[in-house]
Amino acid sequence: MSKKWKVENLVEEASDTEESDVEQDEERPLKSSDDDEDELSGLDIPEAKLPVLRSIGSERGEEAEKLAIREELSALTFEELQKLKEKIGSKKFNQTLIGVKKKPQVRTDFKRANPNRPREISSKSRRIEPKVAIQVPKVFRSDPRFDNLCGEFHEKKFYKNYDFVNKMKEDEVKKLKEELREETNPRRTEKIKYLIQRMENQIRSEKMRKLEEEKQEEEKQITIDALKEGKSLYFATKAARKERNLKEKFDSLKEEGRLNQYMAKKRKHNAQRDRRHMPSEDY
Repeated sequence: MSKKWKVENLVEEASDTEESDVEQDEERPLKSSDDDEDELSGLDIPEAKLPVLRSIGSERGEEAEKLAIREELSALTFEELQKLKEKIGSKKFNQTLIGVKKKPQVRTDFKRANPNRPREISSKSRRIEPKVAIQVPKVFRSDPRFDNLCGEFHEKKFYKNYDFVNKMKEDEVKKLKEELREETNPRRTEKIKYLIQRMENQIRSEKMRKLEEEKQEEEKQITIDALKEGKSLYFATKAARKERNLKEKFDSLKEEGRLNQYMAKKRKHNAQRDRRHMPSEDY
């Protein structure tokens, strides 16, 4: 019979009889630490077999000491182990062999001396308390351009009220052109040229918008006059308007002497457009 099997058998027996022997051991009177050596003196076991156990008595040692005690007990016979158990008591024998059970940890309630201090929480606790939502007053921001409470947008009134901006742009272009003649820094020169070009494009687009608005007013007035005279109404189509605009554009270019230049540029543009659709030499 192996020594390892003896110790494992005793561990199982000790765990089964531990609860039943607790009541009997509690009735026995407690012994002082001075009587620890006397507990093992009456046994017929040689001292060479139990050096560690006789040195520490019945107190619980470190992990290395427990392993050493188990190795000593594994070298004993069943008769010697039974005598040792009867001598020191089943409770101490079981504690020496399998260790003392740990008491369940009691949860401590961390309370604050002052409610304004932060709460102390154990690092092992994974309980997450629900956060209280703080109601923040909502700020309403309104943009008058898209807010119906600020009225409706009237395009004609808007351009009429802010017509002075175009006059300011024309004055600004004149000042920039004068500054461009005296400027020597190339980076500053490029920036001024960009500003002049941008503002001239804005002025030109505004003039075209005004011309289109005047044409619409003329058409509207023609329709009103026709109604007064009892004639049939005439509404110009998109094609008729496009043809009329081209005719007016050609007339204005001819008066300014830029018609030939415009036509040469238009031919070049059309030639480049047609070249894209022509088959390549590879085919």
